[in-house]
Amino acid sequence: MRQQLRRGGYRTDMPELVVHDRLIATVFDLLGRDENDMTASLGWGLAHNAALLGRFLVRVAPNVLLAEPPTVELQKHDRSDGGFTDIELTAREVHVIVEAKRGWEPPFEAQLTRYEKRFGKTKAAVQCFVVLTQNGADQVVRHRLRAWAPPPPIALVVLGWSDLVSMATSANREGPTAERRLATELATYLRGVADMRDTNTNEVHVVALRRKVWDGWPADLSPVQGVEKYRLYHYPTVSNYRRIVPNYMGFRYDGRLQSIHHVDSHEIIDTPHGHIPGAPDLLWDAPVNLLHLGPPIRPDHKVPTGKGIWPSAPMVVDIDLLLTSTTIVEARNATKERGSA
Repeated sequence: MRQQLRRGGYRTDMPELVVHDRLIATVFDLLGRDENDMTASLGWGLAHNAALLGRFLVRVAPNVLLAEPPTVELQKHDRSDGGFTDIELTAREVHVIVEAKRGWEPPFEAQLTRYEKRFGKTKAAVQCFVVLTQNGADQVVRHRLRAWAPPPPIALVVLGWSDLVSMATSANREGPTAERRLATELATYLRGVADMRDTNTNEVHVVALRRKVWDGWPADLSPVQGVEKYRLYHYPTVSNYRRIVPNYMGFRYDGRLQSIHHVDSHEIIDTPHGHIPGAPDLLWDAPVNLLHLGPPIRPDHKVPTGKGIWPSAPMVVDIDLLLTSTTIVEARNATKERGSA
């Protein structure tokens, strides 16, 4: 069952929660951590924190002066098309529809058509369709939506969840104490669920690199050279590859572990051109994760791969065991034993 909550002229559709100000620090984690929970948390924050709402509107609809605060609604239903919007902000001057995604997939064509019709029912001079996407994926989503040409005055804005984290972080300096606390906790929550990374783990994702250059790539830009020369590594986002970006990457070639790197940052790209020095101008069938690596950590002794593993198989190993074991396979087995203890 859901109810309409009102505060300060805003309206949002949220699960039935009775929240005391002293418990606001836990309310977002109570909602959960999937895509719908993230959307609900953002809607709650926009509806109950004027500073956050103001920053959001300045970002998506700059230079709009509002006579009254907008209405904020979650999962608004339209009987004419049977669809729901994730978040909708409406005022006399502005109409904003937000489509929130945890991953990088853009909205389907049917959704875009439905949103066009919904915008057509408003008289607001400023109309904005906002796509929230995985951190680092905003460029890919813009590229994937390039064929969609919404009729004026609809504007398309693509934001990463990290943009909302920044807005909430800066909003915690304004307003009543409860609103500042809410902004702080929302920023913490979104930072934890939207980055698609576990930055508190010491696990190393060890992969095999090859010296052979991909077809169409420069002769001096093999996978090994990409890591050694530019500290860059990329891999597809498709389902049979690791979906959570690792905190540490380890690389093995020439029969042994060569280096371990902290993943300082990552982005999602659909072409290597302009992202990897010297890479060809091509478009991948599916986007890839491009990892920006920190300085190499070299073992102080040779760590060969060991026996009993496919030449190209990846492994997940604790960093301390990887640096102190005699083989990578030995470190992997010790990691499994440690996890089952």
